[in-house]
Amino acid sequence: MSASIASVGILTRLNLRRERIIAPVTVVILLATNAATVSSITTLYGTAAERQSLAAGAAANSAFKLLLGPLEHLQSTAAIASWRAGLFMIAATAVCAALMVTRLTRKEEELGRVELVRAARTGALAPIAAALIVAIGFALVVGVGMAALMASAGATPTEAAVVGGQYASTSLAAIGLAALTAQVATTARLANLIAVSTVLGGYVLRGVADAAGWEWLRWTNPVGWAQQMDPFGANRWWPAAASVAFFAVGVLGAAWVNGRRDLGGGLIAPRPGPPSSSVSSIGALTARLDRAGFVGWAIGIGVFALLIGVLVNAATELAGDNPQMVDYLHRLGGPGELTKVFFAVIMTYLGFAATAWAVTAVSRSRSDEAEGRAELLLATSVSRSGYLGAQLALVVVGIVVLLAVSGLLVGVGAGIVTGDWATMFSAAVRAAAVQISAALVIGVAAVAWYAAAPRFAVGGGWAMVVGAFLLGPMGELFGLPQWVRDLSPFTHLPAVPSAPMHWPPVVVLLVVAAVLAGVAWWRFRRRNVEGK
Repeated sequence: MSASIASVGILTRLNLRRERIIAPVTVVILLATNAATVSSITTLYGTAAERQSLAAGAAANSAFKLLLGPLEHLQSTAAIASWRAGLFMIAATAVCAALMVTRLTRKEEELGRVELVRAARTGALAPIAAALIVAIGFALVVGVGMAALMASAGATPTEAAVVGGQYASTSLAAIGLAALTAQVATTARLANLIAVSTVLGGYVLRGVADAAGWEWLRWTNPVGWAQQMDPFGANRWWPAAASVAFFAVGVLGAAWVNGRRDLGGGLIAPRPGPPSSSVSSIGALTARLDRAGFVGWAIGIGVFALLIGVLVNAATELAGDNPQMVDYLHRLGGPGELTKVFFAVIMTYLGFAATAWAVTAVSRSRSDEAEGRAELLLATSVSRSGYLGAQLALVVVGIVVLLAVSGLLVGVGAGIVTGDWATMFSAAVRAAAVQISAALVIGVAAVAWYAAAPRFAVGGGWAMVVGAFLLGPMGELFGLPQWVRDLSPFTHLPAVPSAPMHWPPVVVLLVVAAVLAGVAWWRFRRRNVEGK
């Protein structure tokens, strides 16, 4: 056994170095999001009466149960915050852990690095073991951080420990799953798709169980097992054993498959493309390469947008019973009717989702260049201007389409529950359209990062998305000064539809995006292309 994991310590240190930016930033984002939730709960539901109103109002709605689960415990701010963010954040943490495992295993193998490592005095299981050690550390750090956060919000030591156990155990299950899918799938993208779909599918099954009353569905997946731990009620640890067992089975399965496959091989491979192609331009090729990822993002954002539309009545009724929430929504979404304020606020979040997709598109362009594919394309009749223009066009069109889909589906959901189709469609679409200019600034800036400094393109893009989010909507919760919040382009947008349209900031943001596009074009034409 020792021979099979030879050099695991060296590889673990190497993985820690590779994750020195992504992992800490992910931990900070997860903790900051929950901290913002705790802050908002403290402000909006500080009294027992306000908590009872929440439990009797929106929390009793089936759509809220589908999204968040039932609100069963009202004894502290920590209990309410755990309900508001808990299950969704638990699933999000598990997804991040799964992506980390794939990134450190199958992605490295796909790039040819594992072959180089295995050529040295390295055990066959050492790359997997090193990835698991780092991912387990990530899960434990997040678990401890969430426990400390809940303790600061009024949870007892036992309650806080069980909350931390929810995050850590669910992430462990996702780690075991990702370890297995990374051995079975032949590409990192396919391995991620299987692992992430399984985790999110469990979240959906748990939601169906809560909305429909089918409690047995909770026992079918790790997210449901985390819910059964019930930190502010039963305080059960034993459901976490199911996640730990799931982790163990996944790791053992990964080790077994690893010993019986060729390096670079797997059981599930992407379908081969056609023998000939009708793609005749760099723009068409760029769209083809990003099609699968874009469709996945569009489906995810669309489902969320539809659900938000369905919740519009429950959310506005809930806010109407809480003066602090009404004041908070008006600070974020402007004056006017509460439904329109809700649209203005929620569309900002969907705007950030569109910018996140743009960064993933830039990440693929960066990978193409790092792997030498961009160099091959530029050796043909494709010009540098055409190549970068295709990337810019993809980002611009993609952001516009994603926000259009968001507006339409929010309008559909709101129209279904209110019956006022014309008003809901108009409000939702206008709220979505106004986000385009701010989203384009970040999306085009990510392309400019790629054009100017490709090694920092992905990190710089995500830093802009996270920074704009923390300084924008979260900045209000954290009480940041206005000049700091103004660093986010979304802060400058008019609060349509609750406030009248104000064109100057939109025009300025579009000009900024155009200038960034010009800088990207100028810089890409003058720098060296990085190949293998």
